[in-house]
Amino acid sequence: MRPLYPVPCLALMSAGAAVAQDRPNVVIILVDDLGWGDVGFHGSEIPTPNIDRLAREGIEMDRFYTAPVSSPTRAGLMTGRYPHRFGIRETVLPPWREYGLDHTEMTMADLLESCGYENRAILGKWHLGHSEAKYYPLNRGFNYFYGCLNGAIDYFTHEREGELDWHRNWDSAWDEGYATDLLTREAVSYIERSKSSPFFLYLAYNAPHSPYQAPRDEIAKFIDLDTFDALKPGQQREYIYKAMITRMDTGVGEVYRALADNGLLDNTFLLFMSDNGGVPGLTGSTNRPLRGTKFEEWDGGVRVPAVIYWSKSPLQGTMCRQLSGFVDVLPTIAHIVGAGGPPRPYDGISILPVLTGTESFIDRSLYLGCGALVNTGYKFVEAGRNERLGLKEDFLVDYSADPYETTNAIDRHPETARRMKEYIVPYDTITPAFQEIPYGVGQKDFMAPKEWKITR
Repeated sequence: MRPLYPVPCLALMSAGAAVAQDRPNVVIILVDDLGWGDVGFHGSEIPTPNIDRLAREGIEMDRFYTAPVSSPTRAGLMTGRYPHRFGIRETVLPPWREYGLDHTEMTMADLLESCGYENRAILGKWHLGHSEAKYYPLNRGFNYFYGCLNGAIDYFTHEREGELDWHRNWDSAWDEGYATDLLTREAVSYIERSKSSPFFLYLAYNAPHSPYQAPRDEIAKFIDLDTFDALKPGQQREYIYKAMITRMDTGVGEVYRALADNGLLDNTFLLFMSDNGGVPGLTGSTNRPLRGTKFEEWDGGVRVPAVIYWSKSPLQGTMCRQLSGFVDVLPTIAHIVGAGGPPRPYDGISILPVLTGTESFIDRSLYLGCGALVNTGYKFVEAGRNERLGLKEDFLVDYSADPYETTNAIDRHPETARRMKEYIVPYDTITPAFQEIPYGVGQKDFMAPKEWKITR
């Protein structure tokens, strides 16, 4: 059912030539709704020693951008193309949605399969289509799947809309335990099973996304449990949120150790990133000092904690201020492994020249959707495109004078704003593969399929 893509691996005479011959393991750890200020290396009081170690030993990507919500980021990450091409831009794919990521698009797993990667796993949250087999991960280039099709599943029962959404390949998985722990255990096992040849591991934790649930032994690290039980639910949530993050951080550490213990770190390209900004409020999450939250094109919604660990880069142990983002991941990996050109042009770029030190930076623009564009020095946001922003007039950020987007600089740089507004017109006018449908449409009277089984 899955289309084949003629993407040959080439012996590139470029920055990627030497590393392409080694075919590194590719590990992507994607976490859900982790705020800019929710990690220790950005000053959080929540302990994240394992993520902090990655940032300290690897490359801290200081200006890494995503979409402001989950499914769009995942679509762009997997394809290297802007998610509004697929009708997945302003909202996620809810349980009652019938379409998914355009099945004719090449995914990262497809590309790596064409380059000889025999083992290609997705563990965790897919969130790119569940209504038909053509959207299923095993028909999108992956040959192993363990986790859930939807977002926002219960961490303990693994249910969404009252039905089990936990799978091992095509079968329901009735494994008991906390979802984060199960995914960590599976990731470590997969590394052990796959270490004899280069592999692709896409580990998509659902933490710290709602529902806000955590094991009591993890909560007890922050508060006496009797005291915790006496709190109102809103007061409890802050401790639960901290526990969700620290449990996930422990998982990141176990994956790191599995790679190290098996002698794989020196030949692994590892990316850690959040899918969008955090959701401040009763959870205690924060995007400070950035402006905005999840669902918004301000930096707090789209500039996320991100780290690359790749021992072949001379940038290891430093901060990289190259503007980059979710749609750049696949073009960069394609460059590293020596893949040929994609069947459809990428919207992202390869940042391999920066990672290898052959270029100090690449001047580029990144379309954020909803009339928003960011480049090295500025961000342009068109009024009226995202109602959450409440803009009555177009807004221009001048990062050199205003790094936290507090003041509209459009009067001082009108020509810059004009050029940026003009730049986004071709992207805004793209006809998507599917017409995007508002989140709530179809929710009334929806009945989840038994065990979220694919029946067509």
